[in-house]
Amino acid sequence: MGIFGRDDKVAKRDKDITDAVHSDPQVLEERAGATGRILITALDKAAHMQSSLIEGYVNWLRSKNPEASPYEIQRLMDKHIKRLATGSGATVGAAAAVPGIGFATGAAAVGAESVLFLDAATFYVMASAHLRGVDIRSKERRRALILVVLLGSAGTMIVDAAVGNLGDRKGASVAATLTRFGTPSLNEVNSRLLKTATKRLNKKLWGTWVGKVMPLGIGAVVGTVANRKIADKLIENARTSLGALPAKFASAAPQDVVEPETPLTSA
Repeated sequence: MGIFGRDDKVAKRDKDITDAVHSDPQVLEERAGATGRILITALDKAAHMQSSLIEGYVNWLRSKNPEASPYEIQRLMDKHIKRLATGSGATVGAAAAVPGIGFATGAAAVGAESVLFLDAATFYVMASAHLRGVDIRSKERRRALILVVLLGSAGTMIVDAAVGNLGDRKGASVAATLTRFGTPSLNEVNSRLLKTATKRLNKKLWGTWVGKVMPLGIGAVVGTVANRKIADKLIENARTSLGALPAKFASAAPQDVVEPETPLTSA
């Protein structure tokens, strides 16, 4: 299951994959709608983000916790994304608590919240991949990793369908499989992933929008619960798609690392 809601049946997934073949990224963006463009913007930010910022975040966590294992560092990262998700969800819901102005204010806040969470989610995926030793220098590979994690099993299915002559994954993680793709293949896979993701994002955000702008403070509860579920699903998908964590770090923890300003640390 992806973070955008329940996976469709196999027939629907196959249709999404078939429809997405040879999709032009420019056309996809034009047809994506407002919420889809939020995702595209977040992906572009992630693709162009300096690797040193991602590495700096992981090094900062290690510096603060020099005896921590990769598993324990991942748990700290999980806490960061959960804290951001639940905090932003409650804030959006609370915006609807004032009669008369709450609905309009809450509606505007949902868009801002979507940007905030997707920025944090994309950064979380890249940091989690780096923690596992995945090469995140390629812009297209970054996009693919993020979209696969966001989509869950549907994203995995798209990658599996694209493997073709590369052969079966044979138990390898999706992240490991993507390292075997050249740039042209990654571009094609990303077009398929993006088209599926924008469809699901539009549907998911429309469904949660009404709940989050409920008046009388009800939206604060709905927003917190919904966002916690989304964060939990993101964490689960990352664990499945990115592969196992190493048992230990290859080098000692760095010392005195300054806290970097990232979508997760600024929450």
